[in-house]
Amino acid sequence: MENKSQRLLSLDALRGFDMMMIIGIDVIAGCLAALCGWPELARQFDHPEWFGLSFYDTIFPLFLFIAGISFPFSYAKQVEKGVSSKDIHLKILKRFLMLFLLGLVTNAIFKCHFHEIRYGSVLCKIGQCWAIAALLYIHCSRRTRIAISAALVIVYAALQFVVAPDAPPGTDPMSLEGCFVGWLDRLWMPGALYQSNLMEPSGFNANFFSTITAMLGVFAGEIVRDANASGQKKTLRLVLFAAGLLVFGLGFRCIMPFSKRLWNPAFSLTVGAYSAAIFALFYYVIDVLGFRRWTYFFTVVGTNAITIYMLQQFVDFDFTSRFFLGGIAGFMSKPAGALLVACGAFAAKWLVLRFLYEKKVFLKV
Repeated sequence: MENKSQRLLSLDALRGFDMMMIIGIDVIAGCLAALCGWPELARQFDHPEWFGLSFYDTIFPLFLFIAGISFPFSYAKQVEKGVSSKDIHLKILKRFLMLFLLGLVTNAIFKCHFHEIRYGSVLCKIGQCWAIAALLYIHCSRRTRIAISAALVIVYAALQFVVAPDAPPGTDPMSLEGCFVGWLDRLWMPGALYQSNLMEPSGFNANFFSTITAMLGVFAGEIVRDANASGQKKTLRLVLFAAGLLVFGLGFRCIMPFSKRLWNPAFSLTVGAYSAAIFALFYYVIDVLGFRRWTYFFTVVGTNAITIYMLQQFVDFDFTSRFFLGGIAGFMSKPAGALLVACGAFAAKWLVLRFLYEKKVFLKV
C-alpha cells in the first residue's frame, strides 16, 4: 500500500543510494575493477574528460533532481504550519547561502588564498539551482514553469553553437576553450576556475541553465503529491515523464554530444530521464507496494547526506580503515588489499551515519 505520510521513504532511500556512490562505492568499484580486470567497470565509475556519458555522471544530477522532488512536500508542510511567505523566502535564501559557504569551506577558503580559491562548487550548484527552482514553484503556475524550462533548454542549446568571443578563429564552440559559458566565467567570476582556469562547471553561469535539472525534480514531486491519483497511476506518470525526457534528450544528442562539464541539454534531459525512472522504481517498490525493510541500509545515509559529504572532507576514514585492516591487507595481493581497505573506509562512514540515525541526529541545511 502507498505510504500516506508526508515524508517519502523512497526519497530518503534513493538519496542514500545515490550518496553511497560518492562516499565509497566508487572507490570500491575501482578496486574491484583492478582486481578482476574489468576496465569497463572502472570507466563507469569515472567522469569522461569532456564528452561522453558514464554511470558516474548520473550521481550529481540525481542528487539535484531529488532536491527538486523534495520542495513541493516541504513547501506544503510549511504552508500547513502557517509559516509566512516572508519566512519561507528567507529559508530559501538561507539554504542557498549556507550551501554556498559550505562549498567554499570544501574548497579550502580557510587557507586564505582568495585569488586561488574556486567560488563554484558542487554545493553551490545544488544551492543555486534548488533556490531558483523553489522560487519558480512558489510564484509561477505549472504551465509557466514548463514554458520557462523549455526556454532554458532552447536558449542553452543555441548557446552550445556560440563561440567564446576570446577564442581563436576556428575553435569548436563546444570545446573547453570555445564554450560561451566558459567565456562568461572568465569575464566576471573571481578566483580560480576548475577546468584549466578556463571554465567553471559549477559556476553561477552554468548553474543558471542547470536549474532545469532541479525543475524536473519539482515536476516529479508534483506528480507524486497528486492526492487524486493512486500510487500505480503516479508511478505510470513518472515512467511516462522519464520516457518523454529520454526522447528529447536523445533528440538533442543528434546535434550535440553528452557533456557533464557543460551540462548541456542532451546531458541534462537524458540524465533527467534516468533520474525520473529510478525514482519511479524506488517509489513504486517502497511507497506503493510497501517493501520497506531493505531500505534501512540506504536510509541511514540518505537522511544525513550533506553531513557525510562534509565529514569526509575533515575525517580521514581511509586512515581508520588502514589502522584496523592494514595488517590483514598486507598479506593479500595489492588489488585485494586495496579493496579490503576501501570496504573498511566505507563501513566506517556508514557506521557513523548509523549512530547518528539511531540517535535521531539529523543535520540539515
